[in-house]
Amino acid sequence: MVRATSSLFMKVLIFSLLLTLSCEKESRLAGKYATVNDMTQRTAVVNLELMANGQGAWSIEEDNVSFKWETRGEEIWLHTKSGGVIVGTINGDILTVNLPVVGVHRFNKVKK
Repeated sequence: MVRATSSLFMKVLIFSLLLTLSCEKESRLAGKYATVNDMTQRTAVVNLELMANGQGAWSIEEDNVSFKWETRGEEIWLHTKSGGVIVGTINGDILTVNLPVVGVHRFNKVKK
């Protein structure tokens, strides 16, 4: 009986640790991000907001799209309402994401 309780305790402890580490990374990424617009104005400025509760949104001029997000290793996964998944990479406070229609964008964190 003691051995079974100990094994269950270890499983719960490991699961809690993994959940805590995952939440730490996601809360660290939460904040507002923006692309850097070049001087030629060829690309639209795209804003991205990641909330600590896993909700998010990106906006391009007057168009807003909401999504849910999560991290998996050094990747960020954006889950669209239509069921699609957009995978980006995480490099410190820079997110690189290939957005539909607008292409690949690097997002720099501008506000927590």
